[in-house]
Amino acid sequence: MAKVYNHPITGMVYSVNEVGLVDVRDPSSESYGVFDDKGVWFEGDIRDVDFQVLGWVGRTPEARARREANS
Repeated sequence: MAKVYNHPITGMVYSVNEVGLVDVRDPSSESYGVFDDKGVWFEGDIRDVDFQVLGWVGRTPEARARREANS
């Protein structure tokens, strides 16, 4: 199961999805966004994220392995 990072200021939830991208969710609404580890947006309502956290979550060994498995 993917590790989850809860942002201490914004409350957004960052996790690695099944293809190795970073899934960002707002627990107070149904909003979400999908990004790569460099902050490139792929889909969803959320476009304003913490790039530092994207890098931390998106560059984990788990994220890299999932991207390699899906390439």
